[in-house]
Amino acid sequence: MKVYEVEGKIRSEWNSEVRAIIDTWTTYMISLEEFKTSVLDNSLLFAKANNGQAWIVDSSQAKGLFSKEQLAFIDKAVFPAFHKAGIKYFITIKPTNSVFTEMTVKQYSALSGPHGVQLVEVSNVDQAIMWLKSNAK
Repeated sequence: MKVYEVEGKIRSEWNSEVRAIIDTWTTYMISLEEFKTSVLDNSLLFAKANNGQAWIVDSSQAKGLFSKEQLAFIDKAVFPAFHKAGIKYFITIKPTNSVFTEMTVKQYSALSGPHGVQLVEVSNVDQAIMWLKSNAK
């Protein structure tokens, strides 16, 4: 079920079976305002209202980099908000087409643990869903 979309950049969907938001990224060239609106103002509110437990980020086809400002926002606002809303797992799928984009994913993924959200790395969305079915409490 589609939750929110920034056309050509990010599409957020809800998987009710594993109570997870699935963000599919096309590009990380997104404004901070678009990012806030997508992640905090729409998807996180939806996840919280539906007892969400996980956030899956599919960057397999993504391009581009987050700015330093966006990385700082993820650290100071996003992961604390995830933890407060009950998101326990942050599951990433690494990009397959860009070393630079992979660096961005590593940078923001590393910020999850200090805020009490468990990082899980998998190869695709199906593996993420299977992991949740087997491991989520």
